[in-house]
This record gives sequence, C-alpha cells and structure tokens, in this order.
Amino acid sequence: MTRFNTLLLLLWIGISLSSCSDDSNPAPKPDEPQGKGVPSGIYEIKNLELDTSASSSGQATTIYYSLEENKQVPASLAQTDAWDIAFTGIYNSSLAINNGTSTLSPGYGGPGKGAVYLIKDSAIDAEYYNAPGKPLKKAPPHTLFDLAFDKVHKVSISDEKFLTGQLGLDHFDGSGDGWAYYDFYNDMYPERPDEEKAHVVYPMPRTLLIRTARGNYAKLIVYSMYKDAPEDPDRSHQPGYLTFTYAIQKDGSKNLDLAK
Repeated sequence: MTRFNTLLLLLWIGISLSSCSDDSNPAPKPDEPQGKGVPSGIYEIKNLELDTSASSSGQATTIYYSLEENKQVPASLAQTDAWDIAFTGIYNSSLAINNGTSTLSPGYGGPGKGAVYLIKDSAIDAEYYNAPGKPLKKAPPHTLFDLAFDKVHKVSISDEKFLTGQLGLDHFDGSGDGWAYYDFYNDMYPERPDEEKAHVVYPMPRTLLIRTARGNYAKLIVYSMYKDAPEDPDRSHQPGYLTFTYAIQKDGSKNLDLAK
C-alpha cells in the first residue's frame, strides 16, 4: 500500500469513528435534570382514576400527581420533588402536599417545598353554603367553579399563611375548612331516598393556591370525584374519578393570570 493510500485509509477511519461517536443525541447524565415539564398555562384533567376499590374501612391507595409535569407519579417517588399533590385517606378525600418538613406529608424527609392555601370567597359561598358543619343549600353548579377559579389572578397572601400538610373534607369528623362537603346522612336532599343521596361527596367552588414541590405557584379547583363529573352526583355515579383544573406559573412569580 502506498503512503498516499495509507493516509486516505487513516482519514476514512477517523471520519467513521467521529460519526459513531456523534453527540447530537447524547445519553442524559444521571445528575442532569430531565426536562422542565409543562409550560406555564391552564390544564384540565378529566377522570383521573383514584383507588376505585377503596372502602370506608381503611385508607385508600395514595395517588400522586405532578402539576409541574401534568402527569401521575408512582409511589416509589414519594420522597422526591417529582410530585406536588396527592389524594390520600379514606376514599382519597384528603389532599396532601409534598413538603419534606411536614410529618403530615407523604413527602416527609424529602426535598419538597410544597404548601397549600384554601380560598373562601364569601360572595361565591353565599350561593350554596350554609354554615360550617351544616348541609349545603344545593349542589354547586359548575359555573360557580369556573367563576371561583377565574377570580384568582395572583398569589396575594404571604407564604406564612400556607399549610404544609393536608387539606380534608369541610368540617367533617373534627376537621376545619375544607375543599368538599360529605353528605353522610343525606341532609341536603331529604325528599330523595337515602339509597340515592346518602354518602355523597360534593366538591365546593373553593380555589386552592398551591406552591409546588419545586417552589412554583399554581391554582387548582376540583369539580368532581365521580366519573364524568356530574353536577348533581348520587350513588348511581361511579366514584373514584377526579376532575380538576389547574393553572401553573413556571417563571417563579406569583402571577396566575394565565391563558389555556
């Protein structure tokens, strides 16, 4: 082989090796962040499946959800910042926040910075709410939920007022203000049979301010815990399916006046 041919061969080998080691699609390193999730905006989640086999005799399987990524998260990541809210307790009726310093959070001991604040709008409450611990006047229509959500344009309270643990049903079994009313004895509709209306959960049009596990801010409202989100749920509707809407701000600010 001539010297010229040898040089050509070496050049060809060099080009081939360079092509094989092309780093246009490099494998991610373990310590690199795997994306920033969804952009700032409003997201609608319909029929998120909870623990449909749950009963009143025990705790439901906790369901973890990431607002940052807009997806369900496996329980194996409970002690990470991969999730923001979790639905836990009996029939998944308690909303938990990912906060590593709170013993009430499934994320206790992890890096989560999450917190939650329940907004009670007196004008909206007057449309359906009687008093703490009393039956609702009626099942709130979805238009009230839309109004409550749209009225929140920013986080206007200080972080010290946020809760870092869990938010449960409204004044049920010793709890305080909550996000939903549980009609245990069918007090709302006594003219209708108990087999139809007793033991029904009615979410209330109260927007939740949420600080995510990574420190961003969001607002969220739950429309229903029944499949296909009926406005007037009864025992014929299938429980264990969550419908909610949230808006998340990813620029680090407290501005929640976002578009879909």
